Amino acid sequence: MTIEPGSKHKRDIGLRLSVVARMLRQDFDRQVADINVTRSQWALIAVVARRPGASQRQIAELLEMSEASAGRLIDRLCAEGLLERRESNDDRRARLVFITDAAPPLLERLSQLAQAGEVRIFGNFSESELETFTSLLDKLYANLSTSS
Repeated sequence: MTIEPGSKHKRDIGLRLSVVARMLRQDFDRQVADINVTRSQWALIAVVARRPGASQRQIAELLEMSEASAGRLIDRLCAEGLLERRESNDDRRARLVFITDAAPPLLERLSQLAQAGEVRIFGNFSESELETFTSLLDKLYANLSTSS
């Protein structure tokens, strides 16, 4: 049996990427624990803030989640007063999603936490290292995107 050159490094990188992704999620969860919002909720609110009047289907596609899951999350955020559904002028069956006045202050606070986290996490990286890292991640993403 022959072992492909660099295979140990590839396995180590794959494992480290998995561990780092988990650590990033856990770090975010700790940072926002007192705000009582999840990553999924933040992502959904941010999508709606950038695309006011998006449909549930569009939101689900943008977040790469099922329409049913997006619907449950939208329902919860509507109940919490952060989002609202409105009837579409073009299609009476369609309900479009908008942020409420309560959402921008939450998004601003989350943005501040994210920026502080980025400074902490990437603080000892040079601009050149960040560019190289981004380029390498882009390659990895492209390889994964074309393999499915």
